[in-house]
Amino acid sequence: MGRIGIFWFLLAVTLLVYGLLVGWAGQDMIALTNGAAIPDLRVTGYGVDDIRALLDGAEPGFPEAYARISRTWDVAVPVLFGVTFAYGIWLGGGAWRWLALVPVVMGLSDLTENALVTQSLLAGPDALDPGTIGRASAATMLKWLLLPVSILLLVATFFKTRARASKG
Repeated sequence: MGRIGIFWFLLAVTLLVYGLLVGWAGQDMIALTNGAAIPDLRVTGYGVDDIRALLDGAEPGFPEAYARISRTWDVAVPVLFGVTFAYGIWLGGGAWRWLALVPVVMGLSDLTENALVTQSLLAGPDALDPGTIGRASAATMLKWLLLPVSILLLVATFFKTRARASKG
């Protein structure tokens, strides 16, 4: 399997695992929140009041269920996205290889978000730390900012390598 084949394999695995996270585990999380938005999905961020409201309205056991998902499936997804997108961009060669850091930072932001949100949810509504939630929110917003940038870089790399192949 060549370098491009490895990329397509990684992308298929990434999308499969992401589909399972969103379609299976994500639906369970939404049910436990009684329809409230999970912090990971809040593109514009969140604060202490948002997390407190989420905890107050969620079913018992939500923080523990979130912790299980964030320590399993939601570790695999950011790692897979980061590695797959970085590898795809890396294939562009030259200066593009530096741009492969963008999805790596996106994945690290997602992992940071997961750890900080888990810590906050497990602390409970009466022990929420504004600093921890602020860092979690910043990591969430950075993740959502870098996701479309990573996708655009990956698509641009695809067109760059196709153009290079047609000339060569």
